[in-house]
Amino acid sequence: MIAFEQILFPTDFSQQSAAVAPGVKAMAQRFGSEVTVLHVIDLPPVWYGGAPEAAAWSALINAGRLRLEAGVALDRFIANCFPDMHVTPAVEEGDAARQIVDYVQNHKTGLIMMPTRGYGPFRATLLGSVTAKVLHDAQIPVWTGVHAEKLVAHPAERWKRMLCALDTASADLSVLRWAAELAGEQGLELRLVHAVEGADATFTEERDPSMHEFLFNIAKERLAQMQAEAGTNFEVCLRPGRAARVVSQAAIGHQADLIVIGRGVIHKALGRLRSRAYSIIREAPCPVISI
Repeated sequence: MIAFEQILFPTDFSQQSAAVAPGVKAMAQRFGSEVTVLHVIDLPPVWYGGAPEAAAWSALINAGRLRLEAGVALDRFIANCFPDMHVTPAVEEGDAARQIVDYVQNHKTGLIMMPTRGYGPFRATLLGSVTAKVLHDAQIPVWTGVHAEKLVAHPAERWKRMLCALDTASADLSVLRWAAELAGEQGLELRLVHAVEGADATFTEERDPSMHEFLFNIAKERLAQMQAEAGTNFEVCLRPGRAARVVSQAAIGHQADLIVIGRGVIHKALGRLRSRAYSIIREAPCPVISI
């Protein structure tokens, strides 16, 4: 049974964090989860790394005051975003991504929930640096919100349809099984989607119909084999193109409330889909859980 007994919600008090809070509340209510809202005080590395320069920084930084101010701001954020819900506040110091991952390792956390966006001129095309690092380093599922200026509501209490994006690598068999279990337990309609790359540019149906058909047939066979091993028989959406674009279009077409993908260790060769998890998360029209 998939159970998120503990949800960690890191916040920097930004509008992006506030926009994700209703999703955190809905998820907690759906799974009966306890929620910890974590704020990390971003101090220079020399301060928390035990470097000799820390003494010099102590003359410039009043750490005690920073902690006090962070605690007050966190209490205010919780009061505004979770007025009728008990959550646990937590304040840490240091590198935000590292502290989030360390917190997960030191507590029985089942899910991290956070926005994708950071600040800066490239925020429309890049994931926030903290989110990107957490996605890379965390060993548990990570829920990420929609990477857009205006967030479309996909509250967990009203989920109906889920999409699972798969590569044909053997590593994604566990992703399929996880998505099937979640859909079954939560009463969700589940569809699978796979991007047939090369069939939209190099080997198009018009330019090379035999190779185009071959690529689709190979994908169908491999996905059918995966479903046979997983004991599932879900509808499969096969489309030519880039994985991120295909997944986004399929999610819109199927009115998906949630997308499940395999994340793994993104910078290692664990398959096309996993190596492109960032772009899928960035372009998704609904929240993504990456495992």
